[in-house]
Amino acid sequence: MPKCTIRPSGEVVDIPEGVNLLQALRDKDIYVKSSCGGHATCSDCVIKVVAGEDCLTPPPFDELNLLGNVFHITKERLACQTCISCDVTVDLSGHDKDKDEKKLRQKTSQFTKKKSITRKKDEVEKLNQEREEEFAVSEEEGRKKSEEWKRHWEKGEKDPLKPKRLGGNKRPKRR
Repeated sequence: MPKCTIRPSGEVVDIPEGVNLLQALRDKDIYVKSSCGGHATCSDCVIKVVAGEDCLTPPPFDELNLLGNVFHITKERLACQTCISCDVTVDLSGHDKDKDEKKLRQKTSQFTKKKSITRKKDEVEKLNQEREEEFAVSEEEGRKKSEEWKRHWEKGEKDPLKPKRLGGNKRPKRR
């Protein structure tokens, strides 16, 4: 059975073949952050491979879409998409449970519940009446504008001596 050495703790864990690192490490009660549950959509479970990169399965299409094809530069893989076939060493220093829980508490403590507005029946009726009046006024203005626009070309003064300018019969410009 392949072994996975975890840094910075130095712990050595047996990983069954065919099981991704995220699932195997969680089964051994080792914290690896992941918000998508292992579906390669969040990139929270990024791990750094320190040694044994030849023992990893090739990155699937979902992982390449999320991280890109820069493993040879960054040595980073998604734990949820990585299976191992022989001994490897990975760095999990970016996965701190206490830090992540503290961030989550700070996020949720910033939000406060807002009071809901309750209006009385007469206030609601008054608001509805005002809105209907505004709508009627705007509807009437719209009708007036459409009547003004209707056949607007016939309303202008016609000068029989002035030729119409239609924009045609122009020579193309030479370049």
